[in-house]
Amino acid sequence: IRRYYNTSEVFAKSIPATEHSIMTQGGENGEFDVIKRVLRTYPTGPVACVCDSFNILRAVRYIGTELKDEVLARQGTLVIRPDSGDIIKTLEAIFDILFECFGYELSSKGYKVLPPQVRVIQGDGVNYDSIKHMYEVLAARGIAAENLLLGMGGRLLQAGIDRDTFNFAFKASYTEVNGEARDVVKSPTELDAQGNPQKSTKQSKKGRLKLVKTADGYRTLTSSDTGFDEAHDELVTVYEWGKMTQESTFEE
Repeated sequence: IRRYYNTSEVFAKSIPATEHSIMTQGGENGEFDVIKRVLRTYPTGPVACVCDSFNILRAVRYIGTELKDEVLARQGTLVIRPDSGDIIKTLEAIFDILFECFGYELSSKGYKVLPPQVRVIQGDGVNYDSIKHMYEVLAARGIAAENLLLGMGGRLLQAGIDRDTFNFAFKASYTEVNGEARDVVKSPTELDAQGNPQKSTKQSKKGRLKLVKTADGYRTLTSSDTGFDEAHDELVTVYEWGKMTQESTFEE
C-alpha cells in the first residue's frame, strides 16, 4: 500500500498467508516443500497455509506427521486453510486427522481443543447460515469452537450475484523460476456431501493463456494448444509492477 498508493499510513494488516499461486509453484510434488519453507521463513507468530491445491487431506496428514515436531516447536500458530469441497465433510475429516496426529486437551466444558500451535480457518462458502451450521456440527462432535477460525470467501459480502455467478476468478497459470518456465495449476481432490473424494470443479487453467476471437465468439487457448504462438491475443496488459500501461476511456 505504501509503495503503490502513495501513503505513509498502513490501513490494513494481516498475518503471513499463502495463496494457491504460491502453493502450486513447484507442482504437486513441490507443495510440501512450500509448506516447510513457510514454516522456516516465519519461525514465530501466526502463519496460514492454504492446503487444498491438490489434496487437502494428504497435506493435513503430512503436516501432522512429517512436520509435527516442527509445528509444535513454533512460538506461534500454523493455520490450515481448506478451500474446496463440502464444508462439513471436509472440516470433519481435517479435525479427525489433526486430533489423531497432534492430540488434544478437553476444555472446561468438555470439548476437544487442539494444541495452540495449530488451528483451521474456513473461508470458502462462508455466509450467515453456513457459519451457524459449522459450529453446530463441531459442537455435536465434541470439538471446541476455538479450533476453527473464519475468513471471508467470495460470497460473504455479496449474495445472489457474486464472483461465482459467472465462474470468475483470477488464478496463476504460468511462472518462471530462475529462468525455468513452469505451468502452474490448481487441481484439488475434494470431498463431496457424502464424504467421498472427487475431482473439484475448481481446477484452474494451466500454462500461458490467450483470449482469441473466433467466428463463434471468444475462446481461451493455452500454450499447449496448436496455433498458440501465432494466435492474436485480445487481452492487453493494463497494470504491471505498480504502473498503468494502458489507458482506456469510459466510452471505450
